[in-house]
Amino acid sequence: MTQRRNRRAGVEDRWTKTIRDAGGNLNQVPSATYGKGKRWRARYVDSNGREVARGFGRKVDAQNWLNEVTSKIVAGTYVAPGAGNVTIGEMHKQWVGTFGHLKATTKAARESAWITHVRDVWDATLVCEVQTSAVRAWVSQLASQGSSAPTVETALGVLRMILGLAVEDRRIATNPCNGIKAPRREHSQRAYLTHQQVDDLATAMARDGLVVRFLAYTGLRYGEMAALSVADFDMLRRRVQVRRSVTEVKGKLEWSTPKSHERRSVPFPRFLTDDLARRMAGKGCDDLVFAAPGGGVLRIATFRTRVFNPAVAKLRGINDGGMPTTDWPRPTMHDLRHTAASLSISAGANVKAVQMMLGHKSAALTLDTYTDLFPDDLEAVADALDAAVLALRKSTADALRTDAQASS
Repeated sequence: MTQRRNRRAGVEDRWTKTIRDAGGNLNQVPSATYGKGKRWRARYVDSNGREVARGFGRKVDAQNWLNEVTSKIVAGTYVAPGAGNVTIGEMHKQWVGTFGHLKATTKAARESAWITHVRDVWDATLVCEVQTSAVRAWVSQLASQGSSAPTVETALGVLRMILGLAVEDRRIATNPCNGIKAPRREHSQRAYLTHQQVDDLATAMARDGLVVRFLAYTGLRYGEMAALSVADFDMLRRRVQVRRSVTEVKGKLEWSTPKSHERRSVPFPRFLTDDLARRMAGKGCDDLVFAAPGGGVLRIATFRTRVFNPAVAKLRGINDGGMPTTDWPRPTMHDLRHTAASLSISAGANVKAVQMMLGHKSAALTLDTYTDLFPDDLEAVADALDAAVLALRKSTADALRTDAQASS
């Protein structure tokens, strides 16, 4: 097949043809197309067996064009003429078909970004017409309109992946989104609760104060906590096995593995043991520990609006005008996870221990996330070096003094 394609590729002279005379000699004579159109025609056969040709006035131009195309085919960057004449919207439909392995929450986030920020701008644009400058201007516009850095990041990621699929399908040679960055993320204000504030919040709740205490002292994500069954607890070792997570997506519960896709074992403090034991009393191994009062999963939307937020409002002394009358912080549900990191670090836990507790992929991620919580050890390093040198000098001085006394 390759040899057949090679025989069909090359540069030919359209104005002449070769004939054999009576003596058997080959001669060039004018062809039927002599003087009509461009003289030189370069042609090649693409990977689909389709012949592609182009005319040139000079043979050198025809050969250079053919060499360039051949080089792209060998390098894997060749794009057939017309391959990019497909819209972003059409490529999006194809891209959505690759979502089989993704979690429902990820699918929902991408769908929301497409509908809200990408579709109206890019849906009818041909992939071959997308320019890097236009994408950069779009990203700047999203930011100037007040979209948060994570929102812009997700929207840009959706467009980048759609165009990445176009590159894979050889519809375009390169991804126009390459080199474009979303605005830098800024750390949002976090409410790191103290031990007393955790107790205040748990006490202020009409029910499920144990949820607050458990999250604030284990660092589990809410979905991980809501998915825990009795069998996940080892009460003697005071360990809980985080094996799965449950999330509500469009009103439907979605069960999956934890965010890092890895199971982990997390310790819990001794003072939670009795409360947890009472919570498990009379339940089977597969029953949920933190179930809703009527049974089933304790959904985060319900817990936040009916239990958590009212307790926070009570502690902040919210008046009829919606203004706080105390200086009590305003934590979110996720701030309980941040609180767990803060309390652990304050208790002397090292970065590796905090990483394992929170289920981060790496200690570097933990440091990046909570860099403001870890103590600055630079002065301690300098003090340690001072102490070592002083000890050496003292030892040397003592040795010289001993030698002097011995010689006298």
